[in-house]
Amino acid sequence: MWCGYEPEELLGKSPFEFIHPDDKKKLFPILKNYVNAKIKKLLTGKELPTTKRIEFRFKDKEGNWRDFQSTGNTVGNQLLFISRDITESKQTEEALIKSQQEFASLFKSSPDALVYTDEKSNILDINPRFTELFGYTLEEIKGRNIDDGMVHPPDKIDEGKRLTCEALKGYFYYETIRKKKDGTLFPVSISATPLVIDGQAKREIGIYIDITERKQNETMQKVLYNISRAANSPISLKQLYKTIHKELGTIIDTTNFYIALVNEKEDKIYFPYHQDEMDDNFFIFSFSTSNTLTTYVIKTGKPLLNDNSQYEEMINQGILSPGGSTTPQSIWLGVPLKVENKVIGAMVVQSYTNSNLYSKKDTKLLEFVSSQVATAIERKSSEEKIKHLSFHDSLTGLYNRAYFEEELERYNFSRYYPLGIVMLDVNGLKVINDTFGHSEGDRLLQHLSQVLTSASRQGDILARIGGDEFAILLPSTTSEEAHNFCERIKKACQQDIIKPIYLRLNISLGHTTQEGEYKDINSFLKEADRNMYQGKLFNGKSREKHFLEVFRIILAERDPHTSDHAQRLQELALSLGKRVGLTEYQLGNLKLLALLHDIGKIGIPDSILFKTYILTPSEWKKMREHSRIGYRMAKNIPDFAPIAQEILHHHEHWDGTGYPEGLKGEKIPLLSRIISVVDAYDVMQSRRPYKGAVSKTEALKEIKRCAGTQFDPQLVEIFLKIIKNNASREKK
Repeated sequence: MWCGYEPEELLGKSPFEFIHPDDKKKLFPILKNYVNAKIKKLLTGKELPTTKRIEFRFKDKEGNWRDFQSTGNTVGNQLLFISRDITESKQTEEALIKSQQEFASLFKSSPDALVYTDEKSNILDINPRFTELFGYTLEEIKGRNIDDGMVHPPDKIDEGKRLTCEALKGYFYYETIRKKKDGTLFPVSISATPLVIDGQAKREIGIYIDITERKQNETMQKVLYNISRAANSPISLKQLYKTIHKELGTIIDTTNFYIALVNEKEDKIYFPYHQDEMDDNFFIFSFSTSNTLTTYVIKTGKPLLNDNSQYEEMINQGILSPGGSTTPQSIWLGVPLKVENKVIGAMVVQSYTNSNLYSKKDTKLLEFVSSQVATAIERKSSEEKIKHLSFHDSLTGLYNRAYFEEELERYNFSRYYPLGIVMLDVNGLKVINDTFGHSEGDRLLQHLSQVLTSASRQGDILARIGGDEFAILLPSTTSEEAHNFCERIKKACQQDIIKPIYLRLNISLGHTTQEGEYKDINSFLKEADRNMYQGKLFNGKSREKHFLEVFRIILAERDPHTSDHAQRLQELALSLGKRVGLTEYQLGNLKLLALLHDIGKIGIPDSILFKTYILTPSEWKKMREHSRIGYRMAKNIPDFAPIAQEILHHHEHWDGTGYPEGLKGEKIPLLSRIISVVDAYDVMQSRRPYKGAVSKTEALKEIKRCAGTQFDPQLVEIFLKIIKNNASREKK
């Protein structure tokens, strides 16, 4: 049975009835040649040539086309075709051709770089991506050995040969460095698959993938991780800056690198870290008024890539002011440092020699890591602030009591003996606070801390251990050296010329030295404290004298008439005081009151005190506060305390219409009533910003007119007699 037919079904029929129409066209020329050859034989007697092998499609009984291969030969006068069914082999061949076509298509269109080599590693083919990646065309490298160094750095050739041998054994994967035609080195992943023919690896397909971007991302993640880890480690902020610089150097050129931070409250930009080939000094400058590249980035909150020509153009447009070192080949790249959309500074890299060193890609790269850098800096800064505050006094910057006591425990061992302690107390801090406000008291403490720091040695431990108390630990310091240290501080205070004068230092201090005689720290501290208070007692009078002189100078500086007025007032007040029978103690207080009754005016603004026209109600209310201010000042100074009440009430009126408490008659302290009379008399005869001077006669008439309302009438009567008698003596 042939193609499903019985022999009798085919006998007598033309084979062309079963042959595919397209194949008939191929058979007709063959038969024509056969007939021509037969005729030629009859004429010449030569044998017919064997017919060519032909292939055609033959329809089987089921109507399917099957492939046949036939060879025709003459047998007598007949043409005999010997045919065999090649349908399966044809299908196999077509499948192979299709597979080869698909392979070629996949090979050429693969997004990965492919190279096809023989068993000796000679290149048979490459795909377009290989050309794109390495720069070589097939014509340039076909037949060359893949391991001859064209795609290998010199130190990777042996590695390449080893990998080729491994590839013939089976699939492998490897990451390494390879070289482009132009010499550029780049990271790749290499995998290879052997092609087995007749049971042996005869061919090899190598696959190369550029992993530059992936490696950059891995490096980036590593950089970010290392910066974050550093921020969370116990290293200092200074060490963190170095870590940031080192890590960024693995992803971008940081030969010239700096970090700038802004303090808007203090209106300044400073540079906590910088490395630069040309500039060594990075000065602190004003944030609001400066127009540098750095401030431009911080103010705009945007990155900036700027070469020298762009820089000069921005200067010409008035956007920037020239500053810092530049060259014609300079390029500058800065990105803002942001924490929760708040710009805290800028991070900058630059080059003076290669204007093409940085690109927009680097801008995006640096901008990407800047957030992590800013967060790390902010975290470490906050951590150091907290740490600093836990051991430092926030006002003076000196160590606090907790740290001082901790260090005292640490140093209280024989290897640090002799160990000195100085205890120091600020005299009159409360007076300054009450008179000029706590801000001025704070200035006094800050000023003292600066003086102490300048007088101290490296290794001395200075601390503010209370409101007005300071302590200094002096390791390996003899008692004589501690005494000399105290004298140095005293001298610095005596030579102090700070203004205003009330900030000039008046202190009490004492010291003691531990050489093993004090069994515990408390007894050691108590001894130093006792010596300090002993010094305070010995210097008590000079301390009061200091404040008296300070107040006198301040009043004189504010009103040149004050000094003469106080002297005249003392003379008149003492005359009146003696006539009314005051004791020597009272007369002493009256003399002091004459000098200090208006001390509270120190706390009144000049705009009110020296106003040349009528005060407004609010200004007058402020002016009236001077008596209470003076009272608070006086009561806090032991030698002035006895006249504090008199200062408070020296503006009370006999009829109760005065201030601040509206006292009436003899409820007003006597010394206050005396000062009220003599002060009014002298002031009326003196020129003031708000009035002119009157004559002595007019002043006396006004005093007499106000007797019983503003002034004590009895005191007025006595005072008028004193003035009359003085006038009589002057005439004689």
